[in-house]
Amino acid sequence: MRQLPPVVDADACRSWLAAESRAYADDPCSAQDRLAPTQALFERVVSGDPSDFGVELAWYLTDLCGELWRSEQIEAVLDAVMSWVEAGFGERAAVPVMSLRCRMHLRFGRLEPALVLLDRLTRRAAASPRAVDQAHAARALGGAMSMQRQFATAIVAMREAISLFRACGDRGRWVDIYASISVAHRNLGQRAEEQQVLREGLAIAIEQRRWISACNTGSSLAEELLGDGREEEATLLLHEAETHLRLAGAGGERIAKELFAAQAALAWRRGDAPAAIALMQRVVEDSRRFSMRRQVVHRLKQVARWQQLSGESDAAIATLQEAHALELEDTRESSRMDSATELQRIEVAHAQQLQARAEAHASELADKAAALQQALDLQRQMQAELIERSKLATLGHLLAGVAHEMNTPLGSALTVLSTVTELNAGLVDRLTEGTVSRRHFTTELERCQESAELARRNVEQALALVQSYQHIDARHAQEPTRRAGLPCLIRAAWQRALSPGTALELRCDAALEHELPAEALTEVLLQLFQNVERHAYPGGRAGVVEVVAQLETRADGDHLRLSVTDAGRGIPADLLPRVFDPYVSTQFGRGRSGLGLFVAQVTVIQRLRGRITVDSTPGQGCRFDIEFPIG
Repeated sequence: MRQLPPVVDADACRSWLAAESRAYADDPCSAQDRLAPTQALFERVVSGDPSDFGVELAWYLTDLCGELWRSEQIEAVLDAVMSWVEAGFGERAAVPVMSLRCRMHLRFGRLEPALVLLDRLTRRAAASPRAVDQAHAARALGGAMSMQRQFATAIVAMREAISLFRACGDRGRWVDIYASISVAHRNLGQRAEEQQVLREGLAIAIEQRRWISACNTGSSLAEELLGDGREEEATLLLHEAETHLRLAGAGGERIAKELFAAQAALAWRRGDAPAAIALMQRVVEDSRRFSMRRQVVHRLKQVARWQQLSGESDAAIATLQEAHALELEDTRESSRMDSATELQRIEVAHAQQLQARAEAHASELADKAAALQQALDLQRQMQAELIERSKLATLGHLLAGVAHEMNTPLGSALTVLSTVTELNAGLVDRLTEGTVSRRHFTTELERCQESAELARRNVEQALALVQSYQHIDARHAQEPTRRAGLPCLIRAAWQRALSPGTALELRCDAALEHELPAEALTEVLLQLFQNVERHAYPGGRAGVVEVVAQLETRADGDHLRLSVTDAGRGIPADLLPRVFDPYVSTQFGRGRSGLGLFVAQVTVIQRLRGRITVDSTPGQGCRFDIEFPIG
């Protein structure tokens, strides 16, 4: 590795970068040794004024990071130079950098900024005389199409990108496009095409001496072949992948888990369940360090299935519960973007239209008028669809949470019942053969009884969840009222809500008797009191809850203002804005798992026709204020 050039010498910097880029292209696995000095030079460059060299150096540095699967480091480099690119610096590297930023947005699920950037980079690439710029734009477009589940179109765009890269002799890391194409074929159910694309990508990776990519692609292909029962071919590929991993050296640390996963699948197929499970658990741990959440979920489910088939029912249930918890986190994040999904799809189509217009160099006045009218129609369509999406956003979020919440107890019950079925079948066989002893018979019956009890508890949990969802009912036209003393109503709700022998004390300042919507108000108080016991004073701690009521006379009639205050640990600042959202909880998986305050809010708004607010400082307690009309 040559000495770093002085930042003030532009010619020396460009000569150094040109030499480094050639040497890296000749030996891609040297990225591990080149990364640290290049990062050091980059930090010195970005601390100064914007420059063309800074953008070009950023592109080279992100290529090194990509070779070593360091996505988080790529994000930091792009963050440092995107403003320079927007300001017009680094013309030769601008489109590749913009394409990479677009693809990183897509990788981490940020579709809206990806589409905005895609629009700009496709127009910029269309105006560029360099074929490599058009290749980078086609690659980004293919990624956006894949995320929109337009897989056939995505394959066409990514194949076009590969053709352009090859035609212009580009020596960059475009081999990864083959993996993206294989995923698109998999989603289309085209297994033969998927495996063929992986073989193409493996051949290119070996040709370019990109041993990390070769190990990853070979391991993925071996896993697919094992799924088809082609053990001999898969074994040969895994031996080759081991060689590729050794050739990769220290830089292959992050990809080793893919090889281990394929080896685990081979061990399972050969009947060595303990080795398969142990290897896949190692893959799970490595995935936590180096992969995205959905990849961890995928591997956890593989482990759970093997554990279940090996008779490790408790371990399988625990693994499934962990996978479902991670999956639910992903669902929550994606559901928050539901209302924008259709807009994003339309923007992709809009970007394609802009690209087509740029390529055709439409300059006629009539064409411009047609384009303006088309844009106006598109805007109207977007507005109409967004209105409809906003109506369904909350319902979609809730239904996704319900499905995942029910999944855990029902999935656990199913696993246990499968175990009971297997135990019963084995016991019947032994009874038929006359080989069962009294002790073995008794032991097997006890296992069946324990499993049945576990299944019963999980089904009861599912039923309890169903009952909790019945509280979420917004179809109350007129809430019935009755004359009631507010102190009695509050204390009755307190006794129903709290556990027997609770250490909590209720202080009530609500001397009022009035016509009240007693049933709805009781439901709200139940949820608030239960929330206090579970979260403000967990673990049976002692504490005080104060309820204060005030009757206010206004122009539109009487209003009741009710405050429920505790001196517990309060609500974290990051959770406070979302505290009334469904399935938001600091203790997810217990009780109603984040539905309590959502139910309270629905009841206040729909049945009491009022509003509920919260104020809290961590460590200093919490106050809920309920206000609604009475009389």
